[in-house]
Amino acid sequence: MQPGAYAPPQFPPTLDGVPAEGRLTETFAFTPGALAIGALLGLVGSISTLGLREHGLVAVEQIYLPGGCFLVALLFGIGEIWRRLHRLQVVFWGDQIGVYRQGRLLQTAYRSQIQIYQLSVLNTIRELGAFGMVALFGLVLGVFSAKSDLGLRLMFIGGAIGACGAFASSIYARLACRHFFVPDGKSADQVMFTRGDAGRFGI
Repeated sequence: MQPGAYAPPQFPPTLDGVPAEGRLTETFAFTPGALAIGALLGLVGSISTLGLREHGLVAVEQIYLPGGCFLVALLFGIGEIWRRLHRLQVVFWGDQIGVYRQGRLLQTAYRSQIQIYQLSVLNTIRELGAFGMVALFGLVLGVFSAKSDLGLRLMFIGGAIGACGAFASSIYARLACRHFFVPDGKSADQVMFTRGDAGRFGI
């Protein structure tokens, strides 16, 4: 190579040799996890209201609610675990970046290819309002049903916990994080980084 010629950085194929403070690691809110926990409580409550132990077999229509709670808990729970095991991480070297997932290099790109994703104010208000209302009604119904069937109470509380978690998750995602489009080997992935980490790497 001639003197003065540009030599692109050689990013390692894995992150084994890259210290944690040298990586920009994707962060997540916790809406799926909150909904999964709420659905689990709803599942326990709906099964309890059926009185399966006392009455044996039940009509097919009666298992719709517990079946739905089970599917929600399963899908959101698996999704939450999967995405946290597949975090996207970025290593910076000058004006270039190495993009990694599960510790393996996906591609190299330029720092300028990280684009800010601007959240919509109207979508934020609508999302916070929806989760906030569900959480409020769930808590109120849970309190007023304190003397009623335990299973019914658990269903209301489960719904309230899921909505409260989603409400807090939305606030965290909007106040504590910044959103970006980052190239991920195929196109661009929308990811969140904490504001502190993003500022530390100057994006």
